[in-house]
This record gives sequence, structure tokens and C-alpha cells, in this order.
Amino acid sequence: MKARNILFTSLLAGTPVAWEHTDEKEFRRAISGHNYALVAFIEPSTAPSQALEPEWTFAAESEEKALISINCASTPSLCREFGVISYPTLRFFDGHGEMTSYRGPRRAKPILSYLKRAVRPTVSKLDTDKIPAFQLSDDFVVVAQINPQDAHVKTAYDTLASEYRDRLSFGSAETVGSTTVACYNNRDGQQFTVSDLGGINALSKLVESCLTPMIGEFTRANEMEYLQSGKSLVFYFASSPRDRDAYVEKMLSVSKMYKEYLSFVTVNVEEYGDLAAPLGLAPGAFPALSVQNPGFGQVFPYARGKEITPETVGGFLMDIVQGRVKPWDGTTPAPDAAEENSHDEL
Repeated sequence: MKARNILFTSLLAGTPVAWEHTDEKEFRRAISGHNYALVAFIEPSTAPSQALEPEWTFAAESEEKALISINCASTPSLCREFGVISYPTLRFFDGHGEMTSYRGPRRAKPILSYLKRAVRPTVSKLDTDKIPAFQLSDDFVVVAQINPQDAHVKTAYDTLASEYRDRLSFGSAETVGSTTVACYNNRDGQQFTVSDLGGINALSKLVESCLTPMIGEFTRANEMEYLQSGKSLVFYFASSPRDRDAYVEKMLSVSKMYKEYLSFVTVNVEEYGDLAAPLGLAPGAFPALSVQNPGFGQVFPYARGKEITPETVGGFLMDIVQGRVKPWDGTTPAPDAAEENSHDEL
């Protein structure tokens, strides 16, 4: 059955999407010769493997031959051979004997973007007239226009590209003018440049700034980084990846407006639902939003059940700034929208 039929049948029936695994013989054939493949080594009983399943199946719509999966429960020796110790593990095989770990988001779009990068040269050589199109070829693109006299910049740039090629597309062109390097975050509509190429780690700092999303995902791994940033945090809790993606897209303009003072983050309820209660949110009432000022220990939960739009959230933030919303008292969860609107002007 084709992946499309599996996906839509599953969505209509409300049942999980079914993996279509490759056996060991087919797997070895797939990675031999000059064939490239991105392989998901999974264990069906684990929650992360189950979460990957619909994303992988959706991605396979357009890359059926290049995306394959291995069931480690039925082929444990094969998985051990390739050093798989956790599930799911994603590995790219380039068809020339090289294997690279995929460490990006386990979502259909980033997986497909990675696959396109993986089969490109580490640095694409560009004619000047091809630069505008290349700038839009990926979510994250770096373009260097290098004067041949700056050989040291080219060496540093090539090294940078080798390190980050799994996350960005790199291109370069020669110029008779000054050497410039720019990074384009097309996901958030931002551009970053570096003026002092002689600075320590100038290129890597450029890339890291470019990769930082306007609205990131809050996890245990980056918790302290956000809490110690000196900014207040706007948390959005939702269980569905689609809901979180939709929120990011529609809230982008608001996050840009407040980026000097606020960090907007999404939270996966399935993994970090326990973070909701300390932020004044009722258990199980999602999607939900709350604002935290770590510096003053203040929390401002958004009214339960109230529509979350750029306009309403922008108004809520302005009300906090102007003192019209009081911090949560730490005892009862946020009121629902009806309770919020039931108070008179007195």
C-alpha cells in the first residue's frame, strides 16, 4: 500500500499510521553501490518511535526510495552492528561508505530539508546571478562572497560548512569586492551578517544566531538557557505538533515585536505537561498560554479557554506591561474566559 493511502486511511479511521519496514537484505541493497538513504532505526513499543511514525510516513510521500525504516525489535543484531543504542536513531548513508547521524527535529519538513542538504556538495559553487535563488533554497542558507585574496576566510568557511551542513545549506561565489558572509533564516524571515570576519569564532557565532528560532521549543535541555536569558518567557502548551507549528506561524509577528524583552516558546504537553501547574495553568486544559518573569518570580496565566490570536496575546502582553494584569497568586489556576469577563469595572 502506498504511504499516501496509509496516511489518509489512518487519519480517517483514527488509528495509528503503520510503518512499512525494510528487511535486512533490502536494507543492505539500499545502502550499497551509489544509492543514498536516510534510515530510521526504531523500536515500535517506544513512545519516541511512535511519535516519529506519522511524520516519517508523511515525508515518505515524496522520498519513498530514500527513506527506509528498520524494526530493531525483529532485527536486533543489525541494529547493534550500526551502533544503535536508543530509539529512534536516524542515520544517513551517502552511498560511498559514509554514515552520518541525523540530529535535527523528527518532523517531516526538517527531515526532507536535511535529505536535500545531504545530497548537495558541502559548499555549492555559485555564479553571482544564482545567489538570489539559492538564498531561498532552504530554511537556513549561508552565502559567502569571497575575494580570492582572502584565502584564510575560504578555509574557515569550508570548515564551518563541514560542521554545520546537516542544518544549513552553504554556497559561495567569488567577488572582486570585499568579502562578505550572510546567513538567511527563511523560516522566520531574518537575515544575519558579520562585519568583522577576523573576530574569534565570528562565523560560528553568525550561524548560531541565524539558527536560533524566534519561537523555540522549551525542553529540559535548554531550560536554564531560557531562564537565565534575562527575558520574560511566553509559554504556549499544546499536545499536537501541528498546533504548535500553527501557533509559531501566526505568532511570529508578535514575537518579533517583543524580541528584545520576551522569549516565546512552545511546550510539548506530552513530554513536559508538568510545567503547566507552576505557571498557573489548569491540568489537562490545553492549549494554554502563560507569561513568566523569572527575575521577579512572577507568573501571568492567560485566561483558560480564551482564543489565542496575535491580537489577543499582544493585548494581554500590553496589559501586563501597563499593570492592568496582576501576577498569579500561586493558589488557584487561571480563570476561564467567562470568569475573566464577568467582573464589572469596579
